[in-house]
Amino acid sequence: MIVRRANLSLLFVALSAALTGCGAGASAKPDLPSSVSPGWKLASYAQSPAPEGIPGTATPPQCWKAQYTGQGTADVWLCGYKVSGSAFDAVQRTRAEAQTVKFQEGNYLVLVKWNAVPKTNLTALIRTIQKTLSPK
Repeated sequence: MIVRRANLSLLFVALSAALTGCGAGASAKPDLPSSVSPGWKLASYAQSPAPEGIPGTATPPQCWKAQYTGQGTADVWLCGYKVSGSAFDAVQRTRAEAQTVKFQEGNYLVLVKWNAVPKTNLTALIRTIQKTLSPK
C-alpha cells in the first residue's frame, strides 16, 4: 500500500510538472537566416528587452533583436509569448509607427523597423521571417 501511494505520488508530480509546463511554453530563440536575397546580411542577433510600444502583460514576452544590413537597414524584434492569443493581443495593442511593420506568426509578435530600404527588399525580408516562424 505504501509503495502504491509513493508511485501514485510520483506520477502525480510528473503529470503536474508536464501540465504546468515546467518552463515549457517559453519561446525558444527562432533560427533566423544569416542572409536573405536580395542582399540582406544578418549583422547581429541577441536577446533583447521588448521594444518600446509593446504593451505590458502579466507575463512579459521573451524577445530577441536581429539587425539586418543591405540596401538600407532593418531592425527585427521577435517577441515570443506562451500562447498565440497573447501574441495576437500584443499585435492589436501595439501602436502603429512610420517605417514599421508588425505582425503575428504563431506565438511570436514580430516588429520590423527599417531605414532607406526599397519596398521589394523589405517584402523579401518579411516573407522570409514569416516562413521561418511558421509551423512546419
